Amino acid sequence: MKKNILGKIAIAAFISTMVIGSSAFADTADTSTGTDTAVETTQEAENSIEILKNEKSDYVVYKGTVTDIEEGDDGYISVTISETGLKANLADDAVVMDAADGSIKTTADIKDGMNIMVILGVNSPMTMSIPPMTSSAVAAVINADNNVDFSVYNDEFVNAENTLQLNTEGIIVKDIKGEDITADDIKGKAALVAYGVSTRSIPAQTTPSLVVVIGDETAVEPEADTENNENEETVDKSPVKLREVCENAGYTVKWTSNDEPIEITNGEKTIVVNKDSNKCTIKGSEVDINAELSGNVYLDGDTMMAPYDLASYL
Repeated sequence: MKKNILGKIAIAAFISTMVIGSSAFADTADTSTGTDTAVETTQEAENSIEILKNEKSDYVVYKGTVTDIEEGDDGYISVTISETGLKANLADDAVVMDAADGSIKTTADIKDGMNIMVILGVNSPMTMSIPPMTSSAVAAVINADNNVDFSVYNDEFVNAENTLQLNTEGIIVKDIKGEDITADDIKGKAALVAYGVSTRSIPAQTTPSLVVVIGDETAVEPEADTENNENEETVDKSPVKLREVCENAGYTVKWTSNDEPIEITNGEKTIVVNKDSNKCTIKGSEVDINAELSGNVYLDGDTMMAPYDLASYL
């Protein structure tokens, strides 16, 4: 099974409906492998986004051209990738790496027309608006004009698809926080590789301009916050009575039968959940998202129960 999936599509609908295609790699590589491995050769359409996913990583990468930048409140900027594509929020202290030379930049260095890769958690919530808007991005890579590979690399620095091998002497390797690490840290990890020319060998060989290791959770875990950990331990995560917690928050609950959706509304916002599901839809004048609760809504006798975090959406 291929572990690296790269899709190229024109953005005409929500990001959540995108179909993820096959991996793309250097134009100079010889693709005549004699196997039935499919390689994406479709030309990138105008106003499109490349989506890179890897089952070994908890992150997804969106690659495209910056078409709009908006300054928001609290030090955030919103970067739109392609005219009707993804709108990603970045805090002013977000890690921005330059694929041209591996240097660390700031969000102020992101410009219209620039090629960019935005790194998000694979389960990041996304609005159903056009363009879809995400929560804060983990990191971004600018000047991402070259070829890109997102795969797991073995001890010989060959990717899982056997299409690319890295020459590691003198290369720049970063973790997702933008800190310098060594080439050995690539081994066995999901890594985002930006590179230019490559040989026609199988696998193609290249010296990358930048490697970002984003498959190692231990490298991106924040320092322990004892105070916050203590607060989290005191949170009661027991299931709650759905009707009781919603009505106490000023909402009306419409529940007609076990097989029908449960509608929770206060006139300005409507939340829809279903029995035996953790899916949660929130709609209103300023919000329109699909979310996942920490557990399923379920029936306990005659009482509909919900995960404790349903209250956070009220």
